[in-house]
Amino acid sequence: MTKHIHFIGIGGIGTSSLAQIFHEKGKKISGSDIAPSQITKTLNRKGIKVTIGHKKENINKTHQLIIYSPAIPKSNPELKQAKKLKIRTISYPQALGELSKDYFTIAVSGTHGKSTTTAMTALAIKELDPTVVIGTKLKEFKNRNFKVGKGKYLILEACEYKRSFLNLHPDILVITNIEAEHLDYFKDLSDYKKAFSQLAKRVSKNGTIIINEKDRHSRDIVKDAKAKILSWNKIYNKKLKIPGDFNKQNATFAEQTAKLLGIKDSTINKALRSYEGSWRRMQYKRKKLGNLKFIDDYAHHPTEIKLTLAAIREKHPTARILTIFQPHQYSRTKLLLEQFADSFHDTDEVIIPNIYQVRDTQSDLKAVSVDDLVKEIKKHTKAKNGHSLEKTAIFIKANHKNYDLIITMGAGDINEIYKYL
Repeated sequence: MTKHIHFIGIGGIGTSSLAQIFHEKGKKISGSDIAPSQITKTLNRKGIKVTIGHKKENINKTHQLIIYSPAIPKSNPELKQAKKLKIRTISYPQALGELSKDYFTIAVSGTHGKSTTTAMTALAIKELDPTVVIGTKLKEFKNRNFKVGKGKYLILEACEYKRSFLNLHPDILVITNIEAEHLDYFKDLSDYKKAFSQLAKRVSKNGTIIINEKDRHSRDIVKDAKAKILSWNKIYNKKLKIPGDFNKQNATFAEQTAKLLGIKDSTINKALRSYEGSWRRMQYKRKKLGNLKFIDDYAHHPTEIKLTLAAIREKHPTARILTIFQPHQYSRTKLLLEQFADSFHDTDEVIIPNIYQVRDTQSDLKAVSVDDLVKEIKKHTKAKNGHSLEKTAIFIKANHKNYDLIITMGAGDINEIYKYL
């Protein structure tokens, strides 16, 4: 039986949650990361030894399993040392797959809405005491992105990037929607859909796949699945605390999943109606700058931006809104340039402070710029180049009286702007 597990890249939101789950299950956990962070400090406080810096001395024969982040290269000295000592090594997605074998697994997949749907589902089936791994922090989980339950159920946010979710063993698979994404890895929409089709085939004939009947790509990918298909077309019609039709769709998936597991309608409705959102999902920030309100959101795909801004406008119909959007990846920005430009109709003005660089090649960096995106947005909405987070913060402090609401949006380090405010 595996007792001592070491995580390489333990500071990631996914790897850190899995490390803490195993820690709470009584395993001896250690880990390393390239730099200290709030996450590594939290892990240290919990008694998980975290070493800053990757070096072969961190690995020894007392370790029985090494779990590494997908971002870790094969040349990593700890990974090489583990293989030299013949210690078993698996990636974080593979480790999640191993965990899912031990539970009745509910996997929440799709292009948009995974985190919110996972959160809503976890709260709707709270009485079953599930274990949960999610891509955002929840106040109901003591501001953590995981929960260790005593029940037989595991709820996972299933990430499609690099086909990671094909390691999972779902008993119930939720597919929120499908739209081309992660085109730095997938060849095209067809390749993207093929990955979901492979996932659907992993659900046994005794399992269930839940889809939105109106999403044609979801209908396509379940055609060859063995499992029972549960498709809905009537959206959740009770009032929610969080705005937007897309959140009613997320609630419908949670409702359908909870009903499958035998939860009473009254219990489901109480959980969904009381849900106030999660970290970086239309999150109101406690920042004081005159009467200005701030909302922070993770949206980084044109569809997510459009839907999120529409929901916020629905709640603030007369507000003067400034959106500070930080595109995530140069490659994504280039591929979806026109779609991004057409996403900001429900805001009065847009500032692009920078493009967040991740997994980009030198040719990606040369292919598009902030000014290119600003030029395209200007065809639809007022826009400008913010020339960095710090300079954008200076602009806000000087001009905050011109706005009622400022939205910070993106999947990079856009929320670091609050340090300058």
